[in-house]
Amino acid sequence: MADRMRESAGPGLLGLAMASEAEQDAPVPLKEYVVPIADDGRVELLHGVRDPRYGRQLGPLWQRLARALAAWDGDVIADLGQVGGTDTPVELLKAADAVVMVLKPTLTQVDAAKPRLEALKGIVGKRAMLGLCVIADGPYSAAQVGRALDVAVLAELPSSPGDARVLSDGARPRLTFKTSVLVRSLKDLGQQLHSVVADSRGKDVAARSARLAAAGAHQ
Repeated sequence: MADRMRESAGPGLLGLAMASEAEQDAPVPLKEYVVPIADDGRVELLHGVRDPRYGRQLGPLWQRLARALAAWDGDVIADLGQVGGTDTPVELLKAADAVVMVLKPTLTQVDAAKPRLEALKGIVGKRAMLGLCVIADGPYSAAQVGRALDVAVLAELPSSPGDARVLSDGARPRLTFKTSVLVRSLKDLGQQLHSVVADSRGKDVAARSARLAAAGAHQ
């Protein structure tokens, strides 16, 4: 990531938490802490913390950050890591339009996903779409994983360690990276997310309109 950035990553999430601590009633200054990671200025990053000892300092920030992200002009993708622990940012999950769990179709990962998905269902309820993204690196199909976990599979990504290391470790991309199966699949996942979120919002608006109409009929 550092190789792709045009300036310092800055203090990130921890800096935002410290700056917001003294101004509890003010909106968090999110715009001051995101940094561009693409030349066109359309993609910005608020990096997290590497040291888990700082996790407690982030707790008071989550609710206010959730409001700021919900009001952000554009899409927001939050990588929350493994959920289910005491440091899970529940407020961010509650504010999400969609929550996607990424896993491989192996017995170990599917078994580990079950309690975490139950926890997620309890947090997001029907407010957000809950789906799976399956990495095609295991003995089972995406459809089998979806049935076993009783959660819809939004996308299946190819197992492409070399291309994945470009994104995770900053490896040098091959000439065909931008047109690789992995990148094309990621774009498909993005489009699928846009579609399901737009559909969910449309249904929510229709449901609210129906409730208002029903309330008007009873008055």
